[in-house]
Amino acid sequence: MPYLKIETNKSLDEAAVQALLKKSSLFTATLLNKPEKWIMVSIYQGVAMMFDGSAEPAAYVELKSISLTPESCAALSKSLCEFLKTELGVSPERAYVEFWNINGKMFGWNGGTF
Repeated sequence: MPYLKIETNKSLDEAAVQALLKKSSLFTATLLNKPEKWIMVSIYQGVAMMFDGSAEPAAYVELKSISLTPESCAALSKSLCEFLKTELGVSPERAYVEFWNINGKMFGWNGGTF
């Protein structure tokens, strides 16, 4: 049930959004070693966003998943920031990443929970 949400102040055309969604889905599946079948991704582009008093490219990312551990978050952050730099041109020092460890019993899907 991993969910990756990317908010950025960069503006993208529809083709770029669709390409980024596909890349983000596969990237998240690989990053978390989970089947892509369970990955959900959303991209919010062109968001009014300022970081450090500047409107240069920036991003806010949320990664939610069952079984995230505090010990894994530094490595996940590094990988996510590298992905943002490669795919969006957002420098790692201009991105925040928020991690949410989800209790499967508190997350619904298909009329049930995980």
